[in-house]
Amino acid sequence: MPTFYPTYLRERFTNRARELALLEGVAEDLRRGQPRHVALFGLRRIGKTLLCQEQVIRLLVRGDIIPVYLDMEELCTAPEPFAQRYIGLTCFWALAGGEAPVDPYLTVERLLETEVVKVPLVVRTAGAVSRELGRSKPDYGLLLKLAFDFPDQLGQTLGRPLMCFLDEFPELSSLGNFPGVGDPLKHFRASLQQQSQVSYVITGSAIAVMERLVRDHESPLFLQFRTLQLRPFTREDGRELVEKLIGPLAPAAHAAIYTYTFGHPFYVTALAARLRELAPAGPEAVDVQQVQQAFLLEALSGQGQIYSYCRYLYDISLQKARGYGLLKALLQVLAEEEGLRLSEVARRLRRPAPATREYLRWLMEVDLVTEEDGRYYYRDPVLRFWVAYTSRGIEVDAFPRREDLEGLVADLTERFERVATQLGRARESEVRELLRNLAGQTVDGALLGQAGTFHIPAFTRIEPYRSPDGRIEVDALGEDGERWIIEVKWRKKRVGRGELGQLIERAKQVQARPWCISQAGFTSEATAYAADHGILISDANDLAALERAAS
Repeated sequence: MPTFYPTYLRERFTNRARELALLEGVAEDLRRGQPRHVALFGLRRIGKTLLCQEQVIRLLVRGDIIPVYLDMEELCTAPEPFAQRYIGLTCFWALAGGEAPVDPYLTVERLLETEVVKVPLVVRTAGAVSRELGRSKPDYGLLLKLAFDFPDQLGQTLGRPLMCFLDEFPELSSLGNFPGVGDPLKHFRASLQQQSQVSYVITGSAIAVMERLVRDHESPLFLQFRTLQLRPFTREDGRELVEKLIGPLAPAAHAAIYTYTFGHPFYVTALAARLRELAPAGPEAVDVQQVQQAFLLEALSGQGQIYSYCRYLYDISLQKARGYGLLKALLQVLAEEEGLRLSEVARRLRRPAPATREYLRWLMEVDLVTEEDGRYYYRDPVLRFWVAYTSRGIEVDAFPRREDLEGLVADLTERFERVATQLGRARESEVRELLRNLAGQTVDGALLGQAGTFHIPAFTRIEPYRSPDGRIEVDALGEDGERWIIEVKWRKKRVGRGELGQLIERAKQVQARPWCISQAGFTSEATAYAADHGILISDANDLAALERAAS
């Protein structure tokens, strides 16, 4: 189906093996009559819709489960059109295979002019909706119930279960602005809990909103969905995507692309397109300097895709905010120096801490800023770079002078080295969460530098640790009868024997087993030293495998 999932996009689809495996596991449970539901979230343009499209195609090929894809951003305009389109587009996918012209499925009147009238359930449901719409004051609650109940009823009628992909699901809440609707999420849950023929995959770009929808105990959807966060690509996945787009590059060029894009597929794609323009001699000729030039043109030139995206993200996030000027000032402060505590941000803004906290909370709500261990960071490092320059009026022409670029390149290198350090702090928090998710599991020992299988303790406490005298500080201390200390080295340099020696000394002082995680891996001497002294070691690939095991 070229319109829904164009061929060029499917040819670019890269990896996401872990996420596809999880969705296939959900499909397998649905085949057994045990529906599960997934909440998929991640940054904008990270590939959520593409992942759903890929899974839809795979389900269509197999044929035993009916996929239904609905863009909630388009559907959730008002209760009347929503109910009609939700029902009609479910028919479009279930009864027309998603390939017929879509317009006849957007109203109940036109729906009854299609082939779906052969299904009595559709006729009854469309009639009920039509009668309600004919009233002077339609019962919006009834319209939503008719819509949300329909997929399960259709699955029972057809004898085939449905997997419904509801893209940008948080938009559903906007229907609550209409009098008499109440909370749309409560209507959705009431239907979901009665269904046996449908699994739902809901997606959202507003990470904070999605987390609150499925994790907040006050939300109607609390504990109804398994969460799945779509993260940026690994170096290997980024390399694969680049090679699909422009061909093989030198290792140094690949490394530079990853450094400046952090593996975000949209940034990788935009940078690859720019490199194709800058290197007409072919991909083999691309060097690090050209990657830097391409990134600066993309991020700081008004014609760049990255520039346009950052401008859109910045504007759409702040357009409805109160205190617009202060929010901009706060973003500029964090663009120059991340990892500040509340008191430090307030001091730079010259505002009281309580007021500053509210501004930070608002920026977290729209996913521009995140908080880790009491410190504040940009959620998107590339946006941070863009704000740091454009807020000072620094942009580049489409054809800049060499001397203009040289100064920017030097500053670019320094900034992204600092970002790598700050990302290491964020990774420390992720490792602590990983240990919580792996509690009590048995994993492949090779992922921790051990032979055979390895049991992860169910730690009752996993927190950063600093000794009372301040002499010992580690990224995490896990306690549950036995103790582990964890140190994360998220940098491009491999960990050597000396660093492991220092780690084991700290471990002895707190009577704990050491685990060192190194993004770049370990020297051969360090690997041998770890084996001799019982130190657990993992590189970036090992960590990714452990994250897959925990999911």
